[in-house]
Amino acid sequence: MVQFNAEEEQEEYVNKQIREAREGEYPEHKSIQDAENGSMVNDMEDLKQLSEDMDEMSTNSEDEARGLKPDPEQ
Repeated sequence: MVQFNAEEEQEEYVNKQIREAREGEYPEHKSIQDAENGSMVNDMEDLKQLSEDMDEMSTNSEDEARGLKPDPEQ
C-alpha cells in the first residue's frame, strides 16, 4: 500500500470523486426548485449517496493513528 502525506491523500480523494462523477457514479444535480435548502438529503437517492460517502471517511482515531489532527469538536 502506498503511503501519502495528508495533502497527497486529500488530492487523491478529490481526484477519485472527480473520476467517479465523470463515470456516472454520482446522480445528476437536482434543480433548485426540487432541492430543499437546509437538509442534508432530499430523497432516498441522496441518503444512499451520503451513506456511501460517510463509509469512506476515517474516524478521528484512524486519523490520529496516521498522524493527522482531527477536526475540532463541532
